[in-house]
Amino acid sequence: MKSSDNKKVILEIQDLKKYFLNNGKVNKAVDGVSFKLHEGEIVGLIGESGSGKTTVGRSILRLYDDYNGFVILDDQIISGESISKKREKFLRKRVQMIFQDPHASLNGQKTVYSILKEPLVVNNIIKQKTGDLFSDWKKVTENFPFTFLLYAKKLKINNLKAINEPSSKFFPKWSDRLIDFKFDWDNLSTDENFVSYFNYLEEKQTMESAIINEMYTNTDHLMAFYYEKQAQYRNNDVTFDELDYLNAAKELEVAKKLCKYSQKQYDALQKLGELEKELQELKSNQNDYLLTNKNAFNNFLSEYKNEIKICRYARLNTYDLDFYFFNYKKELTNKIRFDFVKKYKSKLSYLSIDQIRYFIAELNKYTNRFYIEFLEPLAITKEFKSIAKSIVESHYNFDACEYLKSNHANELEFKSSIKNVEESIQVQKEIIHSKSEKPAYGKKELEAAEKKLLDAEKVFKAENDKYNKNIQKQIKQLDKEILTESLLYKNLKTQQGINDLKFNEINEAFFAKLNADLKQAKKQKDHAKVHDINKTIKIYKQKVANKLSTLKSFEVEVKHLFKDVRTIYLLLGIKQFENPLFNVYNRLFAKQMITKLITRSMIYKSLEDVGLLKQFAYRYPHEFSGGQRQRIVIARALITEPKVIVADEPIASLDISIQAQVVNLLKDLCEKKNIGMIFIAHDLSMIEYIADNVQIMHLGKIVESGDTATVYKRPLHPYTRNLFKAIPKISNANEKFENISFELDYLKEQQYPDIPSNYFVENDHYVYGTDKQVKEWVKPFRLGAPKNTDIIDLKEEDKK
Repeated sequence: MKSSDNKKVILEIQDLKKYFLNNGKVNKAVDGVSFKLHEGEIVGLIGESGSGKTTVGRSILRLYDDYNGFVILDDQIISGESISKKREKFLRKRVQMIFQDPHASLNGQKTVYSILKEPLVVNNIIKQKTGDLFSDWKKVTENFPFTFLLYAKKLKINNLKAINEPSSKFFPKWSDRLIDFKFDWDNLSTDENFVSYFNYLEEKQTMESAIINEMYTNTDHLMAFYYEKQAQYRNNDVTFDELDYLNAAKELEVAKKLCKYSQKQYDALQKLGELEKELQELKSNQNDYLLTNKNAFNNFLSEYKNEIKICRYARLNTYDLDFYFFNYKKELTNKIRFDFVKKYKSKLSYLSIDQIRYFIAELNKYTNRFYIEFLEPLAITKEFKSIAKSIVESHYNFDACEYLKSNHANELEFKSSIKNVEESIQVQKEIIHSKSEKPAYGKKELEAAEKKLLDAEKVFKAENDKYNKNIQKQIKQLDKEILTESLLYKNLKTQQGINDLKFNEINEAFFAKLNADLKQAKKQKDHAKVHDINKTIKIYKQKVANKLSTLKSFEVEVKHLFKDVRTIYLLLGIKQFENPLFNVYNRLFAKQMITKLITRSMIYKSLEDVGLLKQFAYRYPHEFSGGQRQRIVIARALITEPKVIVADEPIASLDISIQAQVVNLLKDLCEKKNIGMIFIAHDLSMIEYIADNVQIMHLGKIVESGDTATVYKRPLHPYTRNLFKAIPKISNANEKFENISFELDYLKEQQYPDIPSNYFVENDHYVYGTDKQVKEWVKPFRLGAPKNTDIIDLKEEDKK
């Protein structure tokens, strides 16, 4: 298992709770789940059905949005009853889910291409990529016209060679065989005679698959070359003459503006744009901050409200008087906190999330002390309720002054920041509209800037001409090669047509022989032989039809590839370079075509990442096996380049032989792409193999957690030990399957007044239980004294 100490925490879950309402009763499905997920780390969630694993996964993705606790994704809080659209988009792009059933993510009426395209469109990924590309597309293509043309011609040669080289060996070889072909019905079986000419199609398909892959690779290289040159242009990694020309053009633009404005006004114009962006960002951050604050308080209010209902239900459904009043006291303390937080919610609307957590932690500590001092000692009498309420009214007095001051300071900071920027904007506007300011430049300075640009342009063109002369020689040589390869391609196409006709003649002769045998068998009334020949004819015809259909798709695919190449020519600006009449309408058309090209390349890459062929993009989900469908689901999850993947039993519905392939694929992808993954599963041996860290859940709580190797080596919690007993092993394969009883005796020891907590027992190993229980569980392993992590003061922990 790899260490995650130096890795960034990409997802943090703090005290996650999920309540479900059923016939007036509140059920706590998830209770206080907390853990961290690092980049490239796999965290396994184990437990029986109903333990709350899937509920945790769905809560992270906000498939349930009414949960309590905090979910922090890449330093952004994504939990809360309602989050901003900005955070919603942030979440959808960075977190993806893989479900147990592939059909949950696949629309059977759409092709794989359409299925994979959907997340790209929904998350505006295509829009962002094309927007970035076209921000300087014209300048990049104008800066490297001959370089792009040269590279494009090389690609054309490579594509022709990819077809011609294997075809030059294949078609002449089979031409000789097919011309002299004769069936040997005396010495060879029917199947051997069929294979002797059918191999033409088999070998042809193998060759054409290799050609397609080579052409796809060439196309990818051409696109990569454009991005390489784009980066070069953006980094000003150009020749001295190009750089001088670009700088002179910028200086002329500045000079034109300085003919209208003074230097002071020009500087004010530049600063105004920056300040307006800053103001917009400040106001957006303020709104987001206030919404997050509101969600945090609502989160605690909802939790207290649900706890009140749980306590009320517990006390109203018991005959034990002590238990009744214990739950009444708990209900009362939750009611106190609910009322107090509700009262101060609007007064503390500018507290940060950490400050709110401190506030709630202090409130809870104060309430617990209040409970121990005033409510716990109360004797059970008829007037108990009225006495308890009067004690609350007279003695409960939590001091929130410190937090009111912090809130006021935060509010002032926000408002003063906005006010300062607004004032600066007003100052810049006054400077811009000032009538006392005079233009900094006159006709003389403008002419000097124009002359500088013309001089730079002359040097640029002179250097460009020198370069172009050398390039033109290379282009002429490449044109000769293209002509030679094109003629060879046409000759091979002709030869292919002749071979295909000869194959059809031989194929017809083969089936004519079988039909003659069939006719003879019918005359002899040999029903068994008639049945066998009919079956043979049907099988062979199906084989030929399937192979011809596959080969026909090759021609279609080659057409698509050549279409992609033409689109790449648009991307490289070659059409624009060759055609001086290339106008704005053609550019709009080019943008549309290039957008489709980028979409296709992203979809093809995502399929390759999961071990599928690019050609699969145009098939439908029902045409794939279960393992392939799950790979498509993984490709769909990966295409948005997420930071986190929640895999909810992704291999449970797969054949055992396919499970290992999918698990290894997920493990490799997480490592290569630095993705954090929450792997939910029942299969304990699979979790042991794939997970770096394990969280064992029972009845909504994490009962044991830590490094996978450590937990599997020294399982402490009774529930964990029972789970591990259920793992099938080779060593006991000959023994009768033991029925493991998941007894809940440990829960009896965790009832009032014994309250369980989380304990640190060894490095990266935690267990949930009472103090007495945990000490008993660690004895056989001779571990040190366990430490209660729940009693660590929040503020002190933060300081550390």
